[in-house]
Amino acid sequence: MAKQRYARFWSRRSIVSLIGIDYPILEKSELDNFFKFLIAGSLVIGILIISFCSVFYAFDLMFDMWHAEILLSSFFSLMFFTIYIFLIQTFSKEIFPTAYKFKFFNLSNLSRIGFVLMIGFLIAQPIKIFLYRHQLSIDLQQYKRKLYQEFSRENSSLYSSDIIKLRNEKNNYLSMAKSKTLDSEIDKIDAAIFKINHQINLANILANEKISNSNFFIKRIELANKYPGTTLIVISILALFFTPILLIYSISGTSEYYKLKKDNDKKLVLSEYFLFKQKYAQLFKKGYGIADINFYEPFSDPPFNTRKKTEPEYLKQEDFFNNLLSNEGF
Repeated sequence: MAKQRYARFWSRRSIVSLIGIDYPILEKSELDNFFKFLIAGSLVIGILIISFCSVFYAFDLMFDMWHAEILLSSFFSLMFFTIYIFLIQTFSKEIFPTAYKFKFFNLSNLSRIGFVLMIGFLIAQPIKIFLYRHQLSIDLQQYKRKLYQEFSRENSSLYSSDIIKLRNEKNNYLSMAKSKTLDSEIDKIDAAIFKINHQINLANILANEKISNSNFFIKRIELANKYPGTTLIVISILALFFTPILLIYSISGTSEYYKLKKDNDKKLVLSEYFLFKQKYAQLFKKGYGIADINFYEPFSDPPFNTRKKTEPEYLKQEDFFNNLLSNEGF
């Protein structure tokens, strides 16, 4: 029984820890907003699975080596996933003083949201062409036929002037009196026309083979845009990528969990800053024999430096002399 309880505990802990939540602090806060964190973590796991499947299908269309597809899919999906996790963890929930009032829709957060949505948009492209693969296979066949016909027509036009010229020469020779020399020239012209036609046919065969074997990944995305349902798929994927951010940010920065987390982070920073000043003082004492160093700090809350000390008041020259005379007892 104890083992099963530990397994459930670890699973729950790992899901919320995946989105950067400090589970021991969350426990101290009596699992404050745990349900939102759990949903956000579960959605993030779903995003990882969808990202892998999406990237795998994209590489499956491009390559024909399953081991390379799995390797590349794992690398790119984990890379997107890591960037995504990093971005959602950097949305600040700190409450700044009035002079540094922090809002969600600022340039920093908007750039992060834009990057997250860009990742979601890229992941959505293979998904939409996979879901419409049957319709797209018909559209793609039509596109391939059209592309081959255009190539064939263009290929023939490249040699048409040469063939016309050779045929005119042949007609001129045929209009003359027959001779062995003329017959030899006509045979040369026929051989040249045959060679050109062979080149045209060979180019058409090679083009048809390449067109038939190409998957046209980018063209599939372009063709899929004509189906209204693909827009809904892209919006759904973007909503999926944005929902964990919305869930996490919907939790107030003054909630019990974030209060404890800020206090814990503050204590850690202050202790490390104190050790830094101690070490710095030791270096001065050891290197220069200077003890009892006083560090001048222009802010009243070092090392956070959000509240600057008031500037000293500069007195007039008359005040200086009056102060000097009063100290001398005059």
